Amino acid sequence: MAGYGGCATAALGAATALYVWGSSRRTGLHMGAGLEGHGRDLSVLWTELPLVLSAGALIPPLTWLLTLRLLRGRRSPGLRALVAGTCTAGVLALSTWGLHTWANPYDPENVRLSGALVSDLDQ
Repeated sequence: MAGYGGCATAALGAATALYVWGSSRRTGLHMGAGLEGHGRDLSVLWTELPLVLSAGALIPPLTWLLTLRLLRGRRSPGLRALVAGTCTAGVLALSTWGLHTWANPYDPENVRLSGALVSDLDQ
């Protein structure tokens, strides 16, 4: 039962991370949501996307595994799985919130996407 839970949390975490990152304003700006693809930067496909997917696929199952290991021998297997699922859901919610906060800045017109002195969108 524990192995299936880890695989399920990895798939759910990766899918959630991909959805949040793909629907964000930051990704929209990089992928050319401007007029006629103005400001398009496809380098996010090999820089940000693998990191987002890796974090989404690794953080929830590691939380699941760590919780099961910490509770080994102390509770019944069903209760351990319930506690591990609750902890994993909390960590998944916090990491999703963090990714959403990072990928959707409050005012994207004043946030620099690179180290340029002017906005990337004005070039």
